[in-house]
Amino acid sequence: MTSLDPSNRDRVIIVGAGPVGLVAALRLARAGITVVVLEAADLPHAEPRASTFHPPTVDLLDELGLGERLVALGRPARTWQYCMFETGDRAVFDLGVLAKDTNHPYRLQCEQLNLVIEATKMLEAEQPGALIHKAKVTQVSQTEDGVVVDAEIEGEATRLHGLWLIGADGASSVVRKDLGLAFDGETYPTVSISIGTPFPFEEHVDGLCGVNYFWADGWSFSMFQTKNMWRVGYSPPVDLDDETAVSDQEVQARLSRILPGCGPFEIVTARLYSVHRRLVERMRVGRILLAGDAAHLNSPSGGFGMNGGVHDAFNLTDKLTRVWNGEDDALLDRYARQRHHAASSDIQKTSDANHKRHREKDTTKRMAALKEMQDIIADEARAYKFMRESSLMDSLERANAIE
Repeated sequence: MTSLDPSNRDRVIIVGAGPVGLVAALRLARAGITVVVLEAADLPHAEPRASTFHPPTVDLLDELGLGERLVALGRPARTWQYCMFETGDRAVFDLGVLAKDTNHPYRLQCEQLNLVIEATKMLEAEQPGALIHKAKVTQVSQTEDGVVVDAEIEGEATRLHGLWLIGADGASSVVRKDLGLAFDGETYPTVSISIGTPFPFEEHVDGLCGVNYFWADGWSFSMFQTKNMWRVGYSPPVDLDDETAVSDQEVQARLSRILPGCGPFEIVTARLYSVHRRLVERMRVGRILLAGDAAHLNSPSGGFGMNGGVHDAFNLTDKLTRVWNGEDDALLDRYARQRHHAASSDIQKTSDANHKRHREKDTTKRMAALKEMQDIIADEARAYKFMRESSLMDSLERANAIE
């Protein structure tokens, strides 16, 4: 029986083969549950996209044997900072204070593509053929005892049946739209750009950490160091059109503001994206469940999006496995309550505050924010609490405690 056999109904269908969909698929497959993953693209997205894994996320991925692989493919960043670029005034946070709470007291800077590739390998070893590329889902529906997915697979209309469906198909989720669920929130007025370059900034800029948020004269920018490159992020001027914003001339000019006279810089990627804050009204409708960006979107400031999605996947698959083995499916309502709360009360609020703080233009307000962070660092108890919050440790525990 192949993954696409329409007579096979005893399975979970997952739409979307990003980090969330693949982690969910791998966990279910390891529990002995048949899965089929439908991915519209023909290959994993090559763009770097998210690159920050927080400590509790790497701890969870250790359970699948993925944590060690990602650490080898990425770069641990034990310290991160806010810094006034021209003066060097800074607040440096040390994740080492979390060593008693985690096996990974650092931010792991590793492109999410690495998670997709490694999880795909593991899923193929567990259930060969479970991941289907070039599978564009066109409609989803459900009955009292199952789900139905219509898709075009390599251009051929196909109908699949299953017992449960997980929509992990991102911000433009077909699954969410077919359920008719509201996805309320806002789109931030400014776009953001992410530049990838192998230029060795660490050899030219004093005091760089693995993760840096800079306030500079007339703008602000971030710099994250992965294993093979630096990722520089900023919001271009609002009056600059998209094509100009990602042009080589404009990108080179921006990087030259950081290090005058050191260009031209080799550019691996220059990606422009809109920033949203949105939350689905509910994450479960009958036999269909939503996770990750299909359910909630937030500013990437702080690196919470992918992490929150992976937390969704672990929470959901814990409960779905128990339901599969005979427990009451009310467990899945608890999943929806827990992760909806995490998205609304923790992830979105904190990432929104981070987004606005980093884009603050008023020098007095910048200095006040920097002083507050320096005061936190100087107080051991406050620093410990702050690092737990900013690493999603407390968010994960609060959500899991909800009945």
